Amino acid sequence: MAIKFNPVLVTLFVVASTILLHISDARSVRREALAGDWEPITSITKEVTEIGKFAVDEHNKVAKTTLEFQKVIKGENQVIEGINYRLVIEAKDGDLTHSYLAEVWDKPDKSKSLTSFKQLPEA
Repeated sequence: MAIKFNPVLVTLFVVASTILLHISDARSVRREALAGDWEPITSITKEVTEIGKFAVDEHNKVAKTTLEFQKVIKGENQVIEGINYRLVIEAKDGDLTHSYLAEVWDKPDKSKSLTSFKQLPEA
């Protein structure tokens, strides 16, 4: 007794199996970074330090405070229309040193805008 295969069913089986394999492969592969993703800053460059200083200076103007920039501890950036920076900054408030989270938009025309600045809870 010979087994007969229906060619339409065999084709559907092959197509469905191929699609499932591709979905499985796509889920197991790490996706590449896309424009708009936040990426860690791996090196605190002079440019990143300048962005941190800008954030403290702008905050001082708006909040009428006298924080003194100390350093950028870490950060992330996001490529959009320009670059967004999200930085953890260390600054002195009188005799006390605190950490702050600042977001700065470095616009395509090279102007900058402080979009967020807040003190982080003490560890």
